[in-house]
Amino acid sequence: MTFGIFLQAVVSGLANASIYALIAVGLTLVFGVMRIINFAHGEFLMIAMYGGFFAWSLFGVDPVMAILIVTPLLALLGMALYGGIVRLALKVPEINQMAVTLGLSLLLQHLALVLFSGDNMLVTQPRSTAGIVLGPVVIQVTHLIACGASLLLLGLIYLILRRTDFGLVMRAVAQSRDGAALSGIDIASVYKWAMAVGVGTLGVTGPLLVSILYVNPHVGALFTLKAFVIVIVGGLGSFGGVLVGALIVGLAESIAGAWFSASIAAAVPFAILILVLLLRPEGLMNRSLAR
Repeated sequence: MTFGIFLQAVVSGLANASIYALIAVGLTLVFGVMRIINFAHGEFLMIAMYGGFFAWSLFGVDPVMAILIVTPLLALLGMALYGGIVRLALKVPEINQMAVTLGLSLLLQHLALVLFSGDNMLVTQPRSTAGIVLGPVVIQVTHLIACGASLLLLGLIYLILRRTDFGLVMRAVAQSRDGAALSGIDIASVYKWAMAVGVGTLGVTGPLLVSILYVNPHVGALFTLKAFVIVIVGGLGSFGGVLVGALIVGLAESIAGAWFSASIAAAVPFAILILVLLLRPEGLMNRSLAR
């Protein structure tokens, strides 16, 4: 591997890491507040990607502008998910909760297969093949836009969690649901908004991602697996852990892809997961959302 190829792999890995972090932060936010694992998280990303694609193909809306349409719709879907399924699932044992969200994942996959068929769909624009050359490195414009949007939203989520009353309430519920309830906090309302934010963040990622990757009914499963690897490596329920986990996974995957074959690169995140579970099962940054 030449230095130029290595540098290209690092840049690509950093861009991928920012996108992975935005996908995983919604998953860890929901778990941090509600203590429920949403196995259908990737399927909502798939819905967002289809939303971005059809906004472009049917109405000519640029994927960047489609964020303004898709994000509120995904947030509403998150609220509906809480009101119709998660609210009831919280009353049953954890294994049943996992079965419910896993069943929802499979249901959404098959509904998408019926509605959209199994064809791959991709947004193609003049900037899809455009790149910025910086010495030996080429940065794709679509990756740059997605990376910038991801970093902005991650920063906004961090500020909301740390600097607003809404974030304080969410952290209070994450720390102690009973204590928050005794303080007069409406737990159900916090859960509803946590799910809205956790799913709504995918409304930013989806339209931008469909300019980079094909969307099909099964694309969500891949990102669900990667999101789980990231949150487990970083530490379940930890915002900082998501950033660390995404950085490790994104860089390792990209560098392995440049050094070895694509099949080996795809296995690297799971090898990292096994290693972390063996050596530090609580994750690299075992800090809850509340702290």
